[in-house]
Amino acid sequence: MRPGPKGARRRRGLLARLIGTRGERAAVRALRARGLRVLGRNLRTPAGELDVLAEDRGLLVLVEVKTCGRETDTAPWERIGAEGRRRLEGIGRWLTSQAAFRGRGWRLDLVAVTFGTGRPVVTIRPDAL
Repeated sequence: MRPGPKGARRRRGLLARLIGTRGERAAVRALRARGLRVLGRNLRTPAGELDVLAEDRGLLVLVEVKTCGRETDTAPWERIGAEGRRRLEGIGRWLTSQAAFRGRGWRLDLVAVTFGTGRPVVTIRPDAL
């Protein structure tokens, strides 16, 4: 018996979450290798969810991770539209209004992770947005 469309969608959703989680782990390893201190992952704020919050020499770094299972024609940073940029900027404003981060500078980085054969390819674009 063949699963219906709901079952196929559920499997695709599960696979996307699995690839996304693996991509975030690869991104965190790459950020740490560059000397950034990771402060948190999957942070939920009133302005939206942030993939990774890190610190680079006192500067807060808000990191958006884009993961794909193979090479595509679309660059990962092109997959973040105006709404995504506004969401990330809102998260930055909200974070720096909180007592723990008040007055701190911040930037938005993009980490693209591509899985193919072998090890993931991780590309970090500081201040990309």
